[in-house]
Amino acid sequence: MSETVGGFCRDLREELERGRPLDPEAVAGRFVTRFGVTVRPTLAELTDLAFRAGFGTVQDGRMEGLRGAHIGQPGGEYHIYHRDDLWEGSKAQTVAHEMYEIILEHLGIRKSGGPLDPVVCLQAERFAAAALMQPELFAAYAHASGLDVVALHDQFGCSYASASLRLAEVVRVPPLMVVLYEHTERGDPAGWMEPPTLRAKVVRRTAGFRALRSRLTGGWRGGMPQKGRTIAPGSLAERAARSVRVEYAEADGIAGLAAPIVWKGRLAKVVLVAVPWEHRRALEPQLGSRHWRYPSPSLTAGQPGTYREYTFRTAT
Repeated sequence: MSETVGGFCRDLREELERGRPLDPEAVAGRFVTRFGVTVRPTLAELTDLAFRAGFGTVQDGRMEGLRGAHIGQPGGEYHIYHRDDLWEGSKAQTVAHEMYEIILEHLGIRKSGGPLDPVVCLQAERFAAAALMQPELFAAYAHASGLDVVALHDQFGCSYASASLRLAEVVRVPPLMVVLYEHTERGDPAGWMEPPTLRAKVVRRTAGFRALRSRLTGGWRGGMPQKGRTIAPGSLAERAARSVRVEYAEADGIAGLAAPIVWKGRLAKVVLVAVPWEHRRALEPQLGSRHWRYPSPSLTAGQPGTYREYTFRTAT
């Protein structure tokens, strides 16, 4: 590989001098093309790229409260660290994150060793997501899976939160809302208290998605899900948390599907994806031939509804 981070940044600097803003998504696209990154890059690939392109050496580290870090070395290279107890997909995302911060330092936008900047961290996360979940392939998988965050997590080896955010960034048709609820406790699930407390970590909706007061998304208290809030009683996400199975419903002009995520035998997360009712067939591949639940008419009419059990089969 003849390409280096220095040459890459020289080209970016020319763009900045022309007055063009630095967009993490666009930088990721150029990064993928310039360095020949594969469509689903692995930790090993990124580690090799970092060394050969002059970003630095990648290694495990023990860091309290941080997923990763980078430290400048004589000669302009870096040691890039990822926490040793992360799973491989998270390590790859951490390496890509640190690469973006190194790019900013080469451009003189950020000083090496400076304090953590929340804005830069968000930009680095966007860059990492765009490099690891490249838009064309990600969109194709998203549609083929029925907008299934769990399947996207499995296919791309990224966190559920990153896959949820990327879904809202990449897919424009159909309009959608994605909400990821996570267990508030960390560590071994065997020590988690019951019943579990799940709070919204990701709440995103794309242009064209409405139904602000749907009880499928907001439960009996109404309104939209909000980051940091617990699952609303009476919502579709709560039904999935209680039943620990995929729940599907249509009401208030939208169709929604909530899927529980179980880790080591305990409920760890619930992901909700909703689309306008006229786009409900976009969720069909996610349902497949598994058992799911469909609300009785009383739910649509505004009363607490019971759920009838059906078996859904996609058309052949």
